[in-house]
Amino acid sequence: MRSISSVFVLSAIVLSLLVSSCEDKESIPTIPEPLIPSELVGTWLYQAATINGAEISIGFLLQWHEGVESAQFTVSADGTFLYEELDADTAVVWVENGTISIDGHNATIIVTSDSDGAVDPPDILSGTWHLEGDILALTTSYEGATVVMYAIKI
Repeated sequence: MRSISSVFVLSAIVLSLLVSSCEDKESIPTIPEPLIPSELVGTWLYQAATINGAEISIGFLLQWHEGVESAQFTVSADGTFLYEELDADTAVVWVENGTISIDGHNATIIVTSDSDGAVDPPDILSGTWHLEGDILALTTSYEGATVVMYAIKI
């Protein structure tokens, strides 16, 4: 009889340890790893662009809307992305929103909405990034050409 009650006591102890250990794991908040390298977080103003090494107008390349004088994009630590085209008075003329993911020096931007609403299917842009001082170079391929866009952190 003593061995049966010992089994019940031991079982009760094991069960209570299992239940309490599960509760402890669930109640401990986890801090997520940053999605975006800190050096990329911030607002960047487009400066110039090249196609196969030849300079090209950044406005022509990005097909700016009428009245646009400049464009900037903001990368947030949580992986969100905002692109804004600005007029001469820095009023926003056009916006695009989405997400950005970074894997080493590879970047993927998914545009999910713009000034007209949802982008369906989303636009997916991918390439590489390189930072030298305050200048960010974004490189991608388009129809066999190498396109590099340069931006400065503001």
